[in-house]
Amino acid sequence: MVNTIPPANPIPVAPSPAEVLARLFPTPSFPPSVLAPARLPNAGPGPTAALLKTLKDNHERSHVFFNYYSFHNHAAHHLLAIWALGASGPLITAAYEDTHLDHMRDAFQAPDHVVISDDNFHDYLGDENYYNAYLDYFHKVVLAPGATTSDILEKYIFSSEYNINDSLASGKQQPEMLNRFVEILIHPLIHAGYGAEFGLPGMLAEGLAQASVHPARATVFVSRLLFSGYPDSQYRPKSHVHALAILSQMLVDSRFWTRSLEKHEFEAMLVSHGELINSYGEMWTCEINSQEDFNRHFEELVWASTLMYGVGSWDGESEEYRADFFTMHIVTSCLFLPSLCAHLSYRSQSLLLRAHFLVSITWWLVRGRPALPLRKFFAAPLAPLPSPAHFKYATTLPGVLPQPAASALLGGDSPHAVAPNVWYPLLQNTIVHPNEHLCKCQRALAHFAVLYGHREAGFMSEALSTSPAISCPDTLLLPGGLELAKDECKALGVPEWEFLDGSVFLRVAWLTGAALGWVRDGEPNTGAWDYQEFERVALERDALEAKMNA
Repeated sequence: MVNTIPPANPIPVAPSPAEVLARLFPTPSFPPSVLAPARLPNAGPGPTAALLKTLKDNHERSHVFFNYYSFHNHAAHHLLAIWALGASGPLITAAYEDTHLDHMRDAFQAPDHVVISDDNFHDYLGDENYYNAYLDYFHKVVLAPGATTSDILEKYIFSSEYNINDSLASGKQQPEMLNRFVEILIHPLIHAGYGAEFGLPGMLAEGLAQASVHPARATVFVSRLLFSGYPDSQYRPKSHVHALAILSQMLVDSRFWTRSLEKHEFEAMLVSHGELINSYGEMWTCEINSQEDFNRHFEELVWASTLMYGVGSWDGESEEYRADFFTMHIVTSCLFLPSLCAHLSYRSQSLLLRAHFLVSITWWLVRGRPALPLRKFFAAPLAPLPSPAHFKYATTLPGVLPQPAASALLGGDSPHAVAPNVWYPLLQNTIVHPNEHLCKCQRALAHFAVLYGHREAGFMSEALSTSPAISCPDTLLLPGGLELAKDECKALGVPEWEFLDGSVFLRVAWLTGAALGWVRDGEPNTGAWDYQEFERVALERDALEAKMNA
């Protein structure tokens, strides 16, 4: 999080003409990739009208950050996710008005009425006070005659000119736009990903403007490795290493820690462990030269992201499911890779997937690189089959259940007749839940289940058997960085990959829904993932730091 200083007297932005808003937010188009999620039907034209009205209002009314700790405005994410899941018009309107408007910051003009142009594009990067100036700039870009999503992304996110530009005048900061694209929990990628998936130029413009005002902290991971002519080393294999083989090796590396890092330790980690993380990152070569290459590498990222969040959040059937907020974003951002890559060259697809993997393993480490106890995780009953009484979360829904007729398939007493497809009640709960992240997470997991839910136990062991053997790199830790006690670092066990199967997506989605509360079935919202709690922690940290520096 970045604590920023707002302008003393912010000036409201001028409203956009109706015809401009109509071009920025047309009726959503079909997804650009068969690997992007299918959509559930809505009830006639009303939901789409409500979606477009709220998207336009949010675009005009609110800043990209709703406070001064770089907490993102998620309204558009929420609205598009539940619309795609089939929400009604009144639900979409309520999601916007009841869960977002009460805490948004108003949009405002850039200080000194700065207008972003090609000449000064680099001058205000990383400063959120210039968000609307960058947004105006990208309005012109996305609405220019002949503009395509492909040309725009290739130029502003993947070109050397907008990353590490050797021809920049002395003293100018490097743009590092791919770095910024995956910063602060990968939000700019998610935001632009909605634009790519739904064919909304306004979302693409917002995502690019958002990236422009994000910091570029992870230079050691993204920009230098992918754009600075980083030389091939002994750690870069000659043939492709599976992403899960790299996770296995990171788990047994005793130089990594087993607790979540504090905010102030992130920068220190980059200093001491950045080169080591880069050594692991370059093991995942991800050289895409065909659609088949993309399909294979994308599937690896889906499994890795689901495990880092889903199984990494699980401490046993009797324990609270942590539903880690930070690694959850690895899952929700992974959903948009097919829609973005449908518009990209093979080179840029490779860069995007490598950047996503680098940032994903970094956040996994920040959260303590939790173990992956697959044997125990998959031993639990799978909903709708009932779980033992000692389980923290039942694998059946609370409240009054349907009473199927005796003539129903399997008969009225079968749990499979009561809940023929548990994804349906799970997603219905998701649509009406007030938390804006739950719908994003469950939509991603449901789609991954469509793609890979058929994988049987043992498939990953077979895949990993053909992956080249790797060992822990001997990269040295650098001084002046993260300081850890000896007992905070240790080697963990290699996951028992033979137990992994395609039910992982439903298992993780069920635990996530239970942890946040089955509100449609009468349970209260548990408050997990609510922004108020994160804001309270940020304020307390600020107060503590001020006291220490007094």
